Amino acid sequence: MTTQARRFALLAALSLAACGGSSTPASSAGGAPAAAKKLVEIDVAALKSAREAGPITLIDVRTPEEFASGHVPGAVNLPVDDLQARMGELAAHKTGDLYLICRSGARSGRAQGMLASAGYANPINIAGGTLAWKSAGYPVE
Repeated sequence: MTTQARRFALLAALSLAACGGSSTPASSAGGAPAAAKKLVEIDVAALKSAREAGPITLIDVRTPEEFASGHVPGAVNLPVDDLQARMGELAAHKTGDLYLICRSGARSGRAQGMLASAGYANPINIAGGTLAWKSAGYPVE
């Protein structure tokens, strides 16, 4: 084996070892092992069904201007850029379902990650967002 081939093999082995990660479980702020929670994403038909089944908490994380241009009835506007500072406003919903919507699902996905990291039990992202809601022919206010 040439010197160059040995270097390549060594670098490859080191790279693989570095990617292996730790076998120690991650800890939460309280020191207990953190469980990897799968984040939930539903489509607009499932959102419509949830709304018809009873009251839900739906947060629209778009800008106030976007929200004013048309939103799912009953949604409350809390822009994703303000979410960290205003998270306390959602504290009453920390243990229940909290539906999140934006224009297409990207910003609500970001908000979902923020809420999950802050200990919210079930933030639910709406795939396709308000665009999908409107495309399905569902009403907006």
